[in-house]
Amino acid sequence: KDMLSRGPANVQVCVEVAKKYYQELGAKDLVTVFEQNKAIEGLYYFLGAIVNFSEDPLVHFKYIQSSCMLGQFKEAERVCRDSNIYNPEEVKDYLKNAKLPDPRPLIHVCDRFDFVDELTEYLYLNSLLQYIEVYVTKVSPAKTPQVIGKLFDLGANEDFVKRILMAVGTACPVDELVEVAETRNRLRLLQPWLEARVATGSTEPGTHNALGKIYITLNKDPKAFLTNNMFYEPKVLGAFCESLDPSLAFLAYKKSSGECDDDLIKISFTHGLYRDLARYLVERQDLDLWARVLNKEDGADGKEDPQKRQLIDQVVEWALPESTSADEVSCTVKAFMAADLPGELIVLLERIILQGSDFSDNKNLQNLLILTAIRADASRVAGYIDQLDNFDAKDIALICVSESHMLYEEAYSIYVKFSKPEFMESKEDQEEMQVSAIGVLVDYMKD
Repeated sequence: KDMLSRGPANVQVCVEVAKKYYQELGAKDLVTVFEQNKAIEGLYYFLGAIVNFSEDPLVHFKYIQSSCMLGQFKEAERVCRDSNIYNPEEVKDYLKNAKLPDPRPLIHVCDRFDFVDELTEYLYLNSLLQYIEVYVTKVSPAKTPQVIGKLFDLGANEDFVKRILMAVGTACPVDELVEVAETRNRLRLLQPWLEARVATGSTEPGTHNALGKIYITLNKDPKAFLTNNMFYEPKVLGAFCESLDPSLAFLAYKKSSGECDDDLIKISFTHGLYRDLARYLVERQDLDLWARVLNKEDGADGKEDPQKRQLIDQVVEWALPESTSADEVSCTVKAFMAADLPGELIVLLERIILQGSDFSDNKNLQNLLILTAIRADASRVAGYIDQLDNFDAKDIALICVSESHMLYEEAYSIYVKFSKPEFMESKEDQEEMQVSAIGVLVDYMKD
């Protein structure tokens, strides 16, 4: 202390003594002596000799401090970056108050110890904008969402935010950034960055979810996006669309290949999307899915569920008649049979067969229509026998004359009709049908 008080000429000697005897004299007391005599350069050299192996937080803090005071920013940056000894809060507060022309020491402290919001605010308010870009592009791209969120909160210029995002590019984690933007209602600002990300070939669901939300909000051909994009998550965009446009939510859920069927059914019944749901059910060809909508329980008063009725009407009137797929027709018919809806099945088959479609002459469907009528509405059978020409006449006639049905006139009509040359080519078959007709008259009708 006495030597330092005699002038700067003795500083070097004091430094050497301090380096040699600091353990006996104590680093804290030596720091105090150098500071009291304003020998900052001496303090810097003394601490520089011991900082790399010292575990004293004071040594590390004072070395950072003296480095900054002497403009040795590289050394301050090195210790801030590499040391695990100093008190991060203490160093951070000092560096902020020091307002250094080079904030890289502060950047390293804040990055390592998660003071990102404070760092962003400090750099922004002190017009050190280029260092914000340096931080997110060179030091920690993964923390870009935190930086962007703070810039939003500070009211930063949108062009500046966009420039930062474009500079970081694909190194920025998309899900966190989208969450930050959404919670602040600033998602649209991300559009150029998201589109650039997609242009590089990104298939991340988060990227496409966010872009989809923007296009939906802007009404930028959202139907084309929801229909053609292969990478968004249907459940995410479906939920997003529900309050905006239920028909768009339906498109999103439809894209899930069955994973969002519960949501799709719910929104269809809630918002009356019966025709869309009917078409979807026909196309999906899933008997379990059909059962979930056709087996809806009736109301407590015993009346049929009106939503179920509206759906069935749409299947019968629009969805199935529009189909040109034999598999779709077959599955739909099976679904109505499994749900024990004979009346609705008759109407459905009439619509397909009698009102003209690609399946009007389908033998299996004609058989099914007549057999269903035999069981559920016998008054229709005679009309079907007269109108239809491509059903298994012999088998159906035998069912008609059975004890459980006793439709003798209908059986007689079948035998008479199919005994004609246009239905039976061989003489033997014609005679067989004529004999069967006479048999019905004699054995059953007693005529």
